[in-house]
Amino acid sequence: MPNDIRVLVTGATGFVGKHLCQHLLSQGYRVRAVGRKVEFSLSDPKLEYFCVPNIDATTDWQEILNGVNMVVHLAARVHHLKDKGMQALALYQETNVKGTQQLAKAAIKNDVQRFIYISTIKVNGEKTIEMPLRAEDQPRPQDAYSLSKLQAEQILQEESKRSGMEWVIIRPPLIYGPFVKGNFRQLLKLAKMSLPLPFGAIRNRRSFVSVYNLCSFIESCLLHPNAHREVFLVSDHQDLSTPQLIRILKHQLGKRSGLFPFPVFLLKLIGFLTGRSRQVHRIVDSLQLNIEKSTRLLNWRPPFTVEASIEALYVEEGWLPSKDTHLPQLTLRQDKP
Repeated sequence: MPNDIRVLVTGATGFVGKHLCQHLLSQGYRVRAVGRKVEFSLSDPKLEYFCVPNIDATTDWQEILNGVNMVVHLAARVHHLKDKGMQALALYQETNVKGTQQLAKAAIKNDVQRFIYISTIKVNGEKTIEMPLRAEDQPRPQDAYSLSKLQAEQILQEESKRSGMEWVIIRPPLIYGPFVKGNFRQLLKLAKMSLPLPFGAIRNRRSFVSVYNLCSFIESCLLHPNAHREVFLVSDHQDLSTPQLIRILKHQLGKRSGLFPFPVFLLKLIGFLTGRSRQVHRIVDSLQLNIEKSTRLLNWRPPFTVEASIEALYVEEGWLPSKDTHLPQLTLRQDKP
């Protein structure tokens, strides 16, 4: 039963970490949270919080892991567009590789049953051309960040071989939800404005995952016997083009899409000339995930639609009036798996 299980969540004060802690607490789990901040905003009798300023090869996990049954390792040095070259790789490796290895060794020493590592779809690649990416595909990391995440995956598997600790690896695409930052925040800002947008000619397909669906999937991986020694991809199972996503974002706010066609090659040229090629390619390129393995092995499907997740985001951020019930539960998927 969940109330007999203590889960350690690293990176707990981050975007995904906060939501995951809230989700696990609501399901009855005892949560031990680790973050860089001195204090944690969540308050619950089943929550214990430890401030760990740095996660690297020297972090002492002994006290924190005492009595822990499961680990969900979210903490990482995140991707920065300005990070380049071998120096950047060394910085990523310090936290993402050496830090993960130190935590895995300590988890094994403390008889942790299962270690769930949150990686990234960037391990598989940056885009798709014909077929959606699968968990079984040959990894194709394109930068220092994704390479470090792949190395961390491999380290975890190697360390686990020497013990009975179970491991699970999850590679999500872009994650969105209340108070998200990065590229999705930029799209939200565009959706909030009434200005016309030059994205009407884009014909791509991209996979996303709401933080609600990701938390649901992580919980499935905590206990399901089929999750052991598996690499999973996860998404909302609603691949969207950039125009479709913007229409949903604007429709939830009662706004017209305001999209007009503009040649894609000119968007790419503008991106090149302004030094924003990576950002433009994420708007115009495709990146699709095949999550059939996740749904088949774990008997899981995303509980919330994109529309429900976006509406919940707007409510939690105060862009729409709040409702009496936790919003995503009002608009669960009605389709059959």
